[in-house]
Amino acid sequence: MWTYVLFNIKSNLKRKENLILVVLFIICEIALLFILNTKSFTESPYQTSLGISIASVLQKNDPKLYQEFMDEVNLMRQTIDKGEQDGKEKNWKSYCEYKVKVSVLEAQWYMVTSNMPNDSYFEHADVLEELRKEYGLPDLSQYEKLIVQKSNDNNLYFCSMQQARYFDYLLKHDLTPITYSYVDASSVSLQIARYILPVVLPLLVGLLLFQQRERRAKTEKTILTISGVKKKYVRWNLISDVLFVLLVVFLPILVYMIVLVPFKGVSNLIYPVLYYKPGFTGFHYWDTQGLDHIELVASGLTNMSVNQFTTPGMELMPLWQCTLFVTFGLVLSTTFYVLLITVLSKLMKNKYLSLLVFLVVLGLCSFASPLGNMQKINTFNPMSYRDFGMNLLGTSYFGYFAGIVIVGLYNVILYLVSKWCAKKVRV
Repeated sequence: MWTYVLFNIKSNLKRKENLILVVLFIICEIALLFILNTKSFTESPYQTSLGISIASVLQKNDPKLYQEFMDEVNLMRQTIDKGEQDGKEKNWKSYCEYKVKVSVLEAQWYMVTSNMPNDSYFEHADVLEELRKEYGLPDLSQYEKLIVQKSNDNNLYFCSMQQARYFDYLLKHDLTPITYSYVDASSVSLQIARYILPVVLPLLVGLLLFQQRERRAKTEKTILTISGVKKKYVRWNLISDVLFVLLVVFLPILVYMIVLVPFKGVSNLIYPVLYYKPGFTGFHYWDTQGLDHIELVASGLTNMSVNQFTTPGMELMPLWQCTLFVTFGLVLSTTFYVLLITVLSKLMKNKYLSLLVFLVVLGLCSFASPLGNMQKINTFNPMSYRDFGMNLLGTSYFGYFAGIVIVGLYNVILYLVSKWCAKKVRV
């Protein structure tokens, strides 16, 4: 089998048309990486900035306690001023410490001013209390009796809680804050996976493989008459085609990683990314009723939507794990595209027609499921999972786990159809 697989891969690599496509693909990647690297110098490492609103919620019936609270607030303001200056001067360790302190106090303040019971609503409250003690921060709960009326709008707690854990992680692992467009040996595969591959991968598969029918015609006529080989032939072709595409996609990425190691190292392999846990561990659909727009805000390497900041579902994951999960999704997506073009090329006599149908089907599915799509029917749309980084990190309303299962099922169905075609459809 492997002799046949290697023969197919080598013959694909030798074709002039394929070599031209590969070169164009690599040029696009290099151009993207250059643009991202340039852009990263103008981006903020973290674009959210909250503040504790105190004017409208406090009463002054205890002047001594009120004055103590205002003294704490003034110290916080000094911390904020110094922290913002540290960010401008790129004193990152001091900047991260400032972000932890302010975020912990903000999260604690939202707990104090909230109507929600702490034990059922405020996830990671125990972590925040540990951070408060570790960084020597005041206990704001002692000022609870100054509050005139508690609020029902408590969603900003989650944003502060996420920031506190995020920057504490950076401090404890001696990491420098990086921006959404940052490129190094650790992040290059994720950047290519989310900026280029969602659009280019189906095009690449279609153009690389659409001529396979003619080229394999004579071979198939002979092979499909050999007893015991016919059943394995579909599997052999699938493996060779998938490995060929993956080689074209991942070999350049591996080269970029090796080239970038001397410049920036690989310490960011443990860099934290925020991912949407409910969508990672099960079939979870975002409840976004009433959301009429999406505002994206960068949080390190995670491009978060506003409603992600207001959910307890965001958790931290090391970049190397994120990369592995996204890579696994890409392998599934590649298999899906290969199987789809294979089936269409079997069912249609004209190779150009099969390519056109392939591109039209995927284009319509992509159009039906844009980034901000919230229609539950698109849970079953394979192109809702064209960017597994988007699904994993929560930018999509469809979760990573659902994508793995749905695309995996499509692969099984298309594989069975391709086996049927090998038996019933004449070459």
